[in-house]
Amino acid sequence: MARRLAQGDIVLARFPEHLPSGHEQHGLRPALVVGLPDLLGQPRFPVVLLIPLTTDRRQAWASRSPRLYPTLPAGAGGLPIDSLALLDQTRSLDWERVARYLGTLPAEAYRPIRDGLRALLASQRG
Repeated sequence: MARRLAQGDIVLARFPEHLPSGHEQHGLRPALVVGLPDLLGQPRFPVVLLIPLTTDRRQAWASRSPRLYPTLPAGAGGLPIDSLALLDQTRSLDWERVARYLGTLPAEAYRPIRDGLRALLASQRG
């Protein structure tokens, strides 16, 4: 990928299938860039941290947990349809699995993602 990615970018990425299968997202799908390990140091492998996106069909599970599944409106970051960010599926992928850049979220659309990740990863131990 020629373009340097940044937090808040939307890309198409190839998420591998797991065997045995579970509840992880897989296949070619839009994803949100949330972490670039090379900004902190030299990583062992060239990876990027991504949140997979899925179509927002007003699923009950998403409505019950909007901080865990923030909505991204169609048009934001090049998304063709309303989508949900699956914060509970955040994972690292090899850069080679990033197929192409779609767009960048405006700051106000990225803010609920950032805040949700901070809460999700915050230490609950003293």
